[in-house]
Amino acid sequence: MKQIFEKTFEVHNNEVLSNRLLNPVKLVDYMNEIAGYHSESAGYSMATLFRKGYSWIVLSWNIGINRLPELGDTIKIETWISQIKRCFAYREHLVKNEQDEILSKASSRWIFYNISKQRPERIPLQLATNWQLRPVTAGPVSIMDSEILKDSNFINKEKNYAVQKQDIDILDHVHNSKYIDWVVESKPEFIKENYSLKHLQISYEHEIKYPEEIVVKQKLFPQRNKSQYLIYDEICDNSKQKVFSKIATQWALSV
Repeated sequence: MKQIFEKTFEVHNNEVLSNRLLNPVKLVDYMNEIAGYHSESAGYSMATLFRKGYSWIVLSWNIGINRLPELGDTIKIETWISQIKRCFAYREHLVKNEQDEILSKASSRWIFYNISKQRPERIPLQLATNWQLRPVTAGPVSIMDSEILKDSNFINKEKNYAVQKQDIDILDHVHNSKYIDWVVESKPEFIKENYSLKHLQISYEHEIKYPEEIVVKQKLFPQRNKSQYLIYDEICDNSKQKVFSKIATQWALSV
């Protein structure tokens, strides 16, 4: 096997927003999809793993976006495994256009999970061998620990959602890209209409199940005369006592 696995995708009309640009949530879906194809190419398809009582669960994404592809564009996604530690796999992604320019780059961390025992398990040696590690990190520098997020000057927002049955995946909890959907959709209208998402970093702390009710708590930090916003979110239960996920996003004024 090659170190880098790649696949092309065409951007369809049900995957774009009103500005004809790919919905960032769909970008994450593409990267989830190619991760499955990569595993299958190494002899461990998602269906086979599930039948044997195993699955992959993503623990974090760190995604930098130079620009989003448009409706009708054909893009190529490259992925590889940069590191394996016992039950953890570190996966990298590069999203490129037809001119081979990098549109987005991402790093993610996954855990190999025994469904029946409900606990992590060491990644099979044969799978790790077939992947042929490439120790190169693709994702951007972290913004989760930015000093800006410790500032006391911020705009506070909240939005509530009820988990729907269609949000649930085969592991009976909310799919990882749905968290991102809530984060993007919950942003104030002035952000969604005037700013572009440039960086998204998310860590998954706990699973969410149906019919949970959740709250997206947001702190908006304006930067550079409001030409940019750094935003810190927490997805919590309805009582705001349990944090399911922590998210940092960077938004830049659209040109």
